[in-house]
Amino acid sequence: MTNKEFRKWRREREITQQIIADYCNINKSTICRWEKGETNLGNYLYSKVLEFVSEKM
Repeated sequence: MTNKEFRKWRREREITQQIIADYCNINKSTICRWEKGETNLGNYLYSKVLEFVSEKM
């Protein structure tokens, strides 16, 4: 899942960046910057994001 695909998925389900950040135990700005393509998530954070997605599908 790319950052843009994730952003679309998250918005369609009305899930806030803060909810994702809390789940990953990181700052909301990290999710924001990743969705905008300003930074990359490390392997661990990316796997946590995908874990969240799989739980919500």
